[in-house]
Amino acid sequence: MEDLRLCCLHINEPDHVFDRGLKAEAERVAAELTRSGFPIRVECRYGKGNESSQLEQIEADRHSSPRPSLFIVIPVNRDAVYGILSGIVDAHEDVTCVFLHQALAKIQSAHRKALGTRLFSVAADQMEIGRIQARQLAAVLPNGAGDVLYVQGRQGSYATAERMKGLLAELPKTAGVKLTGYRVYGDWSPESVAPAVESWKRLGGRVDWIQAAGAQNDDMAMALSRLLRKEGRDIPVIGVDGLEAGQRAVADGVLAATVVQPLGVGEALRTYRAVAGGRSDASIIPEDGNILLKPESHPAIAALARPKGAATR
Repeated sequence: MEDLRLCCLHINEPDHVFDRGLKAEAERVAAELTRSGFPIRVECRYGKGNESSQLEQIEADRHSSPRPSLFIVIPVNRDAVYGILSGIVDAHEDVTCVFLHQALAKIQSAHRKALGTRLFSVAADQMEIGRIQARQLAAVLPNGAGDVLYVQGRQGSYATAERMKGLLAELPKTAGVKLTGYRVYGDWSPESVAPAVESWKRLGGRVDWIQAAGAQNDDMAMALSRLLRKEGRDIPVIGVDGLEAGQRAVADGVLAATVVQPLGVGEALRTYRAVAGGRSDASIIPEDGNILLKPESHPAIAALARPKGAATR
């Protein structure tokens, strides 16, 4: 059996559903790889949305003993993290760095050509997540039309911006879905939802104006659903992530739908194993270095369609 390798997984919050899913998948796949003769251990680090903390954690890992063989990082700031990760792979030929859920920028992809398989990204298609949410909203609204309250993730986050780009790009095809003046920012946590909605209400917003609602992850979506029901609005609410908790919330009627976002960390570990074993770059990693995973609606969009003329609950 080969020597044990260390993977440092830099993610966000230990209590967030998605991050717990990342940790569980990473540990499960690492155990599978170890049993198959490729021993690897995963240690999690939590940046908690703080750029400085994340960079300090990566820098500490960089100089630790033993040095990690693999860094898998969801960057708080993509450019800042790229600077430190590119320095690591430039300096150490036995280290691989993977961006998780953020694609390499074009200039980074160009640099990657000199690094080969030691720098790549694995990401769910974040813009497609937004497009799916737009189609879900059109499906759950009566006659495909109505005003929607939408809670975004942390302001400045890559996923927040890309999901919103996708949603806005799809809205012309779902012209009845109205978001103007109904978008607020949370921070990915369920606790951020109530303050965000209260701030919107202080600016003149009223929950009795809306016919559906959505959020950019299931944690916030479930909190939003509870808040709206407490205020007497029993309306469809959609989320993102589609892990066990989110799918259970759909089955229980707490959410009308979610988007299943592939966790990606298992794909990153398996790809690392493949290239470490000598598989060619082109066979498993696209030329630009970005492995893109497909999200899906849960349930399927066709199953969400409301009968014409149906009223909100």
